[in-house]
Amino acid sequence: MTALERIEAFLNQNAGHAFCDDCLSVLLRIRPRQQVQQKTSQLARDNRFWRQRGPCAEHGNDEKIVIRMRRD
Repeated sequence: MTALERIEAFLNQNAGHAFCDDCLSVLLRIRPRQQVQQKTSQLARDNRFWRQRGPCAEHGNDEKIVIRMRRD
């Protein structure tokens, strides 16, 4: 599975919960973290995802950019 596929699958499994790039990098063991940022930016162009400032489900910091899958 590619990094993009792994991130997408994780967000699908955790639909409705938002995660920052730092936490996704740790949880999915994708290095460097900048690779996660590139992939989440790519996913943000897909209508199935929201990428915005808000709290991360992993650590609750609301000062980060997070991404989540929409639960429409």
